[in-house]
Amino acid sequence: MSEPRGSSGPTPVGRRVDDAVPAVASASVVLVRDGREHAGVEVLLLERHLDADFAGGALVFPGGKVDERDRELDAARWTGRSLARWCEELGTDTEREALGVLVAAIRETFEEAGVLLAHREDGSPLDADALRRSSVVEARRRLTERGASWDWRPWLSDEGFVLDLGALAFWSWWVTPVGQHKRFDTRFLIAHLPPGQVAHYDDVETTSLRWITPADALDEQSRAEATIIFPTRRNLAALAAYGSADEVWEAARDGRVDRRRIQPSIVLVDGRPMVQHPYEDVPSPI
Repeated sequence: MSEPRGSSGPTPVGRRVDDAVPAVASASVVLVRDGREHAGVEVLLLERHLDADFAGGALVFPGGKVDERDRELDAARWTGRSLARWCEELGTDTEREALGVLVAAIRETFEEAGVLLAHREDGSPLDADALRRSSVVEARRRLTERGASWDWRPWLSDEGFVLDLGALAFWSWWVTPVGQHKRFDTRFLIAHLPPGQVAHYDDVETTSLRWITPADALDEQSRAEATIIFPTRRNLAALAAYGSADEVWEAARDGRVDRRRIQPSIVLVDGRPMVQHPYEDVPSPI
């Protein structure tokens, strides 16, 4: 690895690998839509609560940990292509793990952003009116307050909702560096904002949301007007290359994106902590 000019060279930081906190399987959804007045693709970013014990105050995509029950959703409660194909694409060891990633992605997006990637049993779409019903509002409240400890599967069945795994496309795969107090093994997935649905932040884990172009989000970060952690910045930089929501989703669907498992490391450069991408030479600011 080459060293930055004038530097004493990056020095690894963190615990020994065999003492590392294990990375927990998780999933995150990059919701995309076309901006107004030809602004290009916009993405949904949530602002995490300042008191959050991971990425407090940062702008993030909705997402969270895979729960064991996500891996056990009945086949009648989801549609989409075969789990065998998903398993191969996501790089999971089993189809059950692949199902967990996909279900967690949809569950967390509903919890944190109020967007539900699902349809009714007859195939008809959900719209804003359907998601404003008291039973749906109550279900989201239970997820927000209790997280995965509340089993939403009976509710899905009672409502006749079927999760649309086909609305997702695999985008990227990032793992938290060794040495952090919390670590996540996260697959990022692309999804369109469903027609008629409106995003709402949960006001518990997140305190605001915005639809913004990737370039504008990165500009805010560069001016210190927003906090965006390294994996989110890199995903935004990749998204900025596309001119529409369809272009982003189709690139992910067709595999024309970087799906390598990326686990950066934290290094010291002249005493300053920086992030070292595993496939690049020059470290980046945290």
